[in-house]
Order: sequence, then C-alpha cells, then structure tokens
Amino acid sequence: MSPRRHLISLLLFTANYGSDGGCYPAVGLPAAHAFVSPVQPRSKKKKYASIIATNRRGQPLRVSESALWMENSSSSDAPSSKGLLLPTATLASLSLVTLAAFTQHLPGPLIDATAPPLFFGTLPFGVFFSGSCDPYSSSLIFRDVASTMLCIAGAAVFVKSITSQVSLGNIESRDSRKIIHTLSAPLFILLWPMFSNAFGARVFATIIPLLNALRLYAAGTGGHKQSTSESELAGAISRSGDAEEALGGPFIYVMVLIFTTFFFWTDSPIGIVSVATMAVGDGLADLVGRRLGSSNKWSFNKSKSMAGSAAFVVGSFVGSYGLLFWLTSLGAMEPLGMGTMGIAGRLLAIAVICAGVELIPVGDDNWSVPISA
Repeated sequence: MSPRRHLISLLLFTANYGSDGGCYPAVGLPAAHAFVSPVQPRSKKKKYASIIATNRRGQPLRVSESALWMENSSSSDAPSSKGLLLPTATLASLSLVTLAAFTQHLPGPLIDATAPPLFFGTLPFGVFFSGSCDPYSSSLIFRDVASTMLCIAGAAVFVKSITSQVSLGNIESRDSRKIIHTLSAPLFILLWPMFSNAFGARVFATIIPLLNALRLYAAGTGGHKQSTSESELAGAISRSGDAEEALGGPFIYVMVLIFTTFFFWTDSPIGIVSVATMAVGDGLADLVGRRLGSSNKWSFNKSKSMAGSAAFVVGSFVGSYGLLFWLTSLGAMEPLGMGTMGIAGRLLAIAVICAGVELIPVGDDNWSVPISA
C-alpha cells in the first residue's frame, strides 16, 4: 500500500470514528489500514458494524462482527463528559496557578516573619502564612511548573502500574488498595525537593493530590460510562469492587494530603509525620495483619491483630523518620533542632499512640490517625 493510500485511509477512519454514532477501530490493526464501511441509520434496536481492513499487500480482511457490538443510544453515545474532567482540570489548574505566580499573587522565597505575604495576608487563614517574601522569579516558576508536571506523570504511571496488574489478575484488589495507600503519599513527598523554595511552590504541589481527588470522584461516580482507567482504578482501590468505595476512605486520604501539603508543606514536620503515619503505618497494618495476624487477634477488636499493630508502629516510625531525614538532608526542610534520639523517641511515641487509635472501631482511619499524629 502506497504512503498516499495509507494517509487517505487514516483520514477516512479518523473522520468516521465516533462521528457516525458508533464506529470503532479494528482491534490489532494499524489505524492507517482500517476502512469503515457506511453504517446504517440508527434505530432503537442494537446494530452491528462491519469493518473491512486491508493488510500491507492490499488484501482485504474482515474483522469478526462479534467484536463490533453496537450499543443503542443510551450507551453508545460519545464518552461521558467526565472523561474530559481530568485533562481539563489539569490544564486549568496549572494555567491559573502559573498565572498567579507570574503576576506575583503567589509569594516567592520567604525572607522574614514580620508580615504576611501579599494576597495570602488578606485570606482568613493568612495567619498561617506569616512572613514577607522575595518576588517569585521566572526561573523558580518554571522549576515548579516542571516539577508539577513530572509529579502528575509519575502519579499516573504509578497508579497504572498497580491497576493494570489487578486487571490481569496478578494482584488482588484488597492488596492493590493497600499498596496504593502505603506508597502513593510517601512517593509524592519524596519528590518535594524538586520544587523551589518559593512560598507559593506549595500551591503548585497541591495540584497533584487535587487532581487525584477529581480522578477518584470520576471513578466513584462514573457508573457504566466509566473509562477503562477509571474502571481499573475503582476496582483496585475498593474492597468489594463497588466503585462508590472510591469516595470513602481513598477520597478522605487524598483530602488529608491536600490539607497537609497546602498548610504544612516543608515548614513543619507535623504534616510529614501525619501523612506517613496514615499511609505507611495504616497500610502495612492491613497487609501484614491479614497474613500474620490470624492467630493473634486483639480480644477487644477481633478485626485487628497484634501483628498488624506491630507493623503499624514499625511502618509509621520508619516512614516518618525516613521522610524527615530525606527532606532535611536535601535542604528542603530546616533541621528540627533536636538530636537523633530526641526525634526517634517522639516519633516512636506518636507511632504507638496512633496504633492504639487505629484499634478503636470508630470512624475512618484515614482521618482519625493523622489527627492523632
């Protein structure tokens, strides 16, 4: 087949795809080789489409009609508008925050603690942003934009690597749920040193968990019109396979991450320890408890085990200490002003207290544990 014929076939296929109410690409065939035959007018009954394709020698091929089942108007319309929610939100949020930075509505690097930065000082919570700042330079803005884009891409790759394994049957959904729970927040925090020292960098970073919250919303409310990625995500983070579970614990988890990123950032270890305890501690408690805790259940809470509680303490302590050491050693966070033993003692006490809170069968661990921390 000549290059011109390839180009014409691709244009014809692109023009017909979706515009006639239900043409779908031939599975396993290059798009440039697919020709879509005219589809009969739509009726109330479901129709089949016939797709004729040619191989590289121009010989005709016919795709099995069983793979081309056409749904009626209730399910074969264009994809739900929710499919555009995430890319639209990504572009809009990143554009707005970048514009705010260039117009100096976002503060640059903090220089002292005498007065609130511009704009932030006028907000009800402006007291959290005490201090005056240098201008937000173009180089810092470009660095934060690039860091945000890299984090968005990294988050998508990480989640896809887990959800695809669930779809293939290599990982059970109850395990994938806790793997995502355990690793997603710490991996995000590990990338914080990529952002600049500008005070407004936290706003760029908050975009990442905000987009994840929108994706959970789409997965939890998509119903039968979910995209493949949304369906995979809903299946990977739910205990029973019910998509609406995405709006429960996982959604609270992301909201806690949004709050700690925006308000605490690298200014205070409070947010780091809270997130590490919620993510690593609670996640490992479930993963270890289900495997090693069948014979050592707590007498007052049969759904929890001593093995799980021990994993909670170890995971919370190691996760908190590791993240604090990482951020301070790379200069993203100021030293804590106390010795190693002092830090370790406090983190261990926090881990033990939060492990006890996790045993109380009241509320959701995704908010009770970080509040306790």
